[in-house]
Parts: sequence; structure tokens; C-alpha cells
Amino acid sequence: MRKNILLFVLVLTISFASASYVGGWYDKISPQYGSLFLGNGKNAAVSFAGFLVSYVFFIPFIYSLFGFKKNKNWIIWLLLPVILLWFYADKYYFYIPVLLIIVAFLIAKLIQFIIFKLKRPNPPIIQG
Repeated sequence: MRKNILLFVLVLTISFASASYVGGWYDKISPQYGSLFLGNGKNAAVSFAGFLVSYVFFIPFIYSLFGFKKNKNWIIWLLLPVILLWFYADKYYFYIPVLLIIVAFLIAKLIQFIIFKLKRPNPPIIQG
């Protein structure tokens, strides 16, 4: 359980570090406006949206790649509040988190496949 909590802290750190950059991309798709709760107008709204986009991508990616016991339960419980918030706030772009989750899973599985193939190369074919 401690390892999964450390992975969660890692995801929060990566998501926070990439929030403004990813938020700029998301702002081009769904324009963000200032908020009463976030302060600082548009920049805070863009950073918050970028944090959510990064979070939705990195939770399934990191937990699929490095997850430990019951990692699927962790993924579901950590994504559920953010997905519900996204659906409430921006339901017209609800397909974006779904696509991000699918892409994150596929990239993690591809990396695992590549690592598996590098660790265990195919044996030579013996012709006799």
C-alpha cells in the first residue's frame, strides 16, 4: 500500500509540474475562463484544467506501468472523482478523458511489451 501511495505522490508531482503546459493545449480545445474559486483569472483556470488533464493521463499510465497490488482498484478510485468533476464542468468534451485513459493504458502496455522483449530475446530458430 505504501508503494501505491508513493506512486500517487509521483502522479500529483508530475501533474502539477506539467499543468500550465498541458493546460495551454486544453485551452485551445475548450477555452478556459477565470474562476471565483481559483483566483488570478484565466491563468489559474488554465493551470487547473491542465492539472486535471495530466492527472487523468498519468494515473492509468503510472499505475499500469509500475502498479502494485490491486492497482486496478487504485486507478478506478483515483479517477472517479476527477471524471465526475469533468463530466459536471465540461460534459461536451467528456470524450477527452476517456481517450486519455485509453492512450495511457496502451502506451504503458507497449512499454511493458518492449521491456519484456528486450529481457527475453527470441531463441534462434534451429533448422535441421
